[in-house]
Amino acid sequence: MPEITTLFFDVGGVFLTNGWGHESRAKAATHFSYDYESVERRHQPLFEEFDCGSLSLDEYLDQVIFFEERAFSKEDFIQFMKQQSQPYESSLDVLQRLASTGRYLLFTINNESFALNQYRIQSFGLDQYFTAFLSSCYLGVIKPNRKIFQKALWITQRKGEECLFIDDREENVTAAQACGIRGIHLKDHHQLSDLLKEEGIKL
Repeated sequence: MPEITTLFFDVGGVFLTNGWGHESRAKAATHFSYDYESVERRHQPLFEEFDCGSLSLDEYLDQVIFFEERAFSKEDFIQFMKQQSQPYESSLDVLQRLASTGRYLLFTINNESFALNQYRIQSFGLDQYFTAFLSSCYLGVIKPNRKIFQKALWITQRKGEECLFIDDREENVTAAQACGIRGIHLKDHHQLSDLLKEEGIKL
């Protein structure tokens, strides 16, 4: 097998908690005392547009949460959304060590809405480590659609066999592999260092 030159990483579930996944949405419903199911029915038709960057955070919230009078403000709700992002310190340590070697090009391939993606990059200093962010909100396509992996290869001008993709969702890894990219399904972020070493990655 060719030597790996390029690493593609998911962010939520690998280096940070998920930004606005179903668990966070359920927590919000409990915290702000609204009906989760009715709001989820509004979320589902819009989440792809939201994550692809064609629906702003304000537009999303107006349609999903603030379509009726609420006892809380949009500012308070956005703050709660941001608070759902928490670091996985052990994984961030692995990322720092990888970046310090200078051996690999490091990119994200992650699904995230524009405002939350910007917040997570800036708040956790991810721009110190990654060459670029191939995020759904910038590329206009979400995983597991194979187009996002094809675009990643075009943008980086890498061959699939010299790339390794790490994600906590098996369907995303399968889609990457279908594009010729080697993959790791990360079931537990604590395993990141060991799994990378198994693939010959030097830390």
